[in-house]
Amino acid sequence: MKTTQLLSIVIGSILLSSCFDDGKTTFQTPNIPTPDGYSLVWSDEFSDPLLDIGRWQYETGDGTDYGLPVGWGNDEKQIYTVSAENSGITKSDGEMAFFIQANKTASGGYTSAKLTSKNFSSIRFGRIDIRAKMPQGQGIWPAIWMLGDNIDEIKWPGCGEIDIAEVLGHEPKKMYATLHYTDGDNRHGETQKDHILSDSSFADAFHIFSIDWDHQKMRFYVDGTEIQQVAITADMKEFLRSFYLIFNVAVGGNWPGDPNDETVFPQTMYIDYVRVYEKNGYDAPDAPELNIDEETIGQNIDPSVMNHAIKEGFTDLGNGTVVVFGGGGEPTVKTSEEAVDGAMSLVFDFPGGHWGGGYIELESPVDLSAYTSLKFSLYKPSELVNAEIKLESPKTNATVYLKDYTGADVGKGFVEYTIPFADFTDLDVSEIKIPFSMWNPQDASDAFVTAQVLIDNLHFSK
Repeated sequence: MKTTQLLSIVIGSILLSSCFDDGKTTFQTPNIPTPDGYSLVWSDEFSDPLLDIGRWQYETGDGTDYGLPVGWGNDEKQIYTVSAENSGITKSDGEMAFFIQANKTASGGYTSAKLTSKNFSSIRFGRIDIRAKMPQGQGIWPAIWMLGDNIDEIKWPGCGEIDIAEVLGHEPKKMYATLHYTDGDNRHGETQKDHILSDSSFADAFHIFSIDWDHQKMRFYVDGTEIQQVAITADMKEFLRSFYLIFNVAVGGNWPGDPNDETVFPQTMYIDYVRVYEKNGYDAPDAPELNIDEETIGQNIDPSVMNHAIKEGFTDLGNGTVVVFGGGGEPTVKTSEEAVDGAMSLVFDFPGGHWGGGYIELESPVDLSAYTSLKFSLYKPSELVNAEIKLESPKTNATVYLKDYTGADVGKGFVEYTIPFADFTDLDVSEIKIPFSMWNPQDASDAFVTAQVLIDNLHFSK
């Protein structure tokens, strides 16, 4: 495939200043500097007062409309909207720029925006320059990133993720450049490098975040300074395919933590421009075929293992499956003949070191409003002193912490926990989709702990 075909642009209601020649798109805009050896093929300068909806679309809500758990898979707290209060084009530091603003609502919730080029622009190799200014504050999580176009065919991280720039708001001088993928052992692969400003923060002024990408390597830059170079190895086929762009400001989540009383709202990210270049004379290999089994993270989990966690005779949950998710800390799923109810129990084998969890997801939501408490038994190592226990409906979720409860000894090393529904604040128990999940087991020092946990006798009581 020739370089002239590497950037495919779907043109809807817009007409780019361009000429077409055998699939080649040459984007011509005066006064845009072009690096030596490159040609500009696409850009958005955000110089018009209205966002071009022929190039961009929003993702909205809490993630559930996209097949994710509440909180976009990261326990984020914001709701994404298309409101003019959360995004638009304005002037910042004398430049027209697209903004995303995270707000705190009168009820104590949070709103923000998430913009993507999905279904409009696909980028496969080249150089991308994005000039942006970041927000700051505890629990504020701005990101400039990319996901593989095949996200609807294969779950993350098998689609690949390229984080051009992320900032955790409590450390506004530091940005992270990261790649996520499925490694050769079907586990979450990750490379990450941070870059720290010496005398200012990324919230003080605009900076240019860049990647330069071919089929052999990916290089990350801040203001023209290379901060990371990653070789694309045989188990990183994700990065030989096409990606789309994403801009968002999340609030809260597993990585940054939640806002606190010192977090000031609103907080705003500004994008001055996006510029995409192709390397002159570069011939790229064809994109590899997708291998779902090889490139899907984790195990092929037998749905029947869910039943080993459920109390025998308790049928109100119907059918479901066990799912794992995380940033390297997701557990391996097993079964054990050690049990207090029935012949076997469900096992979550946590590797430690990173965040992650496992959960039971039902085929259809069930009404548990006739019950008052969740009950389950655990066999766990003594060094595991805390974990997040979460229940979810399609539109609500609530978390409690294991350290706040004292279990009752039920024999064979198992301890039974009883957690009242009232402790799961604001949870809609009339439509439960995830009746049990365990996330982020920790030791006494709050470090993610390596732990094999047996789960049995899960049911709900009146």
